[in-house]
Amino acid sequence: MLLKSTRTLSEMSPVLLDKNVSGSSPVYWVFSNVSKKWENMTVISPRSFGEEFPKTFGHYHTSSNSIERYKLLCGQGILLMQKRKFVDDDWSPENIERICFVELMPGDEIEISVEWGHSWSNIGTEPLITLDDWKDGHPPQDYSQIEKLGGMGYFLVNRNENATFIPNKNYKNLPTPEWLSASEFHN
Repeated sequence: MLLKSTRTLSEMSPVLLDKNVSGSSPVYWVFSNVSKKWENMTVISPRSFGEEFPKTFGHYHTSSNSIERYKLLCGQGILLMQKRKFVDDDWSPENIERICFVELMPGDEIEISVEWGHSWSNIGTEPLITLDDWKDGHPPQDYSQIEKLGGMGYFLVNRNENATFIPNKNYKNLPTPEWLSASEFHN
């Protein structure tokens, strides 16, 4: 297993609710060459930034038509999923067709097709550890629309010890999020 990448709090600031939060400590680590079935392991810190839960940067798959599979190993996590909306056969990044907050339990697996942008949030008090089978890598354009719009469609925050969401004002006509379990989510 090899350390593939890290994201520090400063590197995350473009996609955070509070853009002024800063720091050099890693928010998450990605390791590669994990096993024959799983290519990557991501470990997300349990510390929050302001009221927002720690999360991954978020991305789409812009250069591949492959399905990505995730498995939650340990921790308490929410996978924010937002489905691309096409207008006249063109992707309109600031418009989202559907948004789901998928709560996974340790051992749960989920498949994600290319229409869905996604980002993990750690809503627990221990590290969130996930596995995925993505071998194609992520070119900068996978992250560019999320960064351009200042994050995913909603920010997942801790309000009175409850996970709730705040809309990202850079998106247009956001659909109301659906809260689902891994077994209830269908592409």
